[in-house]
Amino acid sequence: MLSIGAIDMDMLITAMEISDTFEAQWWLDPSTGQVEMTSDDAGNSLPSWDLDGHGAVPIPPDDPQRGYRDMRDFIATLDDEQVRAALHHAIEGKRPYRRFKDAVYHYPKVRDDWYTFHQKRMRNHAITWLIAEQLVDPAEAQQAMAQA
Repeated sequence: MLSIGAIDMDMLITAMEISDTFEAQWWLDPSTGQVEMTSDDAGNSLPSWDLDGHGAVPIPPDDPQRGYRDMRDFIATLDDEQVRAALHHAIEGKRPYRRFKDAVYHYPKVRDDWYTFHQKRMRNHAITWLIAEQLVDPAEAQQAMAQA
């Protein structure tokens, strides 16, 4: 089992967030905690069959519905009703993620708060995935989530 400290959490979170963006598959090496990418376009990465054959675990893409809930949950934490209304309006309709990012840009303090909120949520999501895959000790993982 890996220690949470042995895993490049920033890279794991990045892999979860962008895995649907490119024609690529991200993998976690359970013996080292290293995150690798395979792609037809990535000339220096190992082929996916090689990573799979060595026990690497495919990293799933982030669930868009979870991301939407995170935006909705964040909006609910805001005290300023005008900002809440603007952001709530942004997530309705087509392209809610793009519209939310565009809207939050107009409120620098709120934008900073969003990125802090989002990073904590993604870290907890990544740790939850590590627990589900039995790659980390659940007690250590719960402690890491409590400290975040």
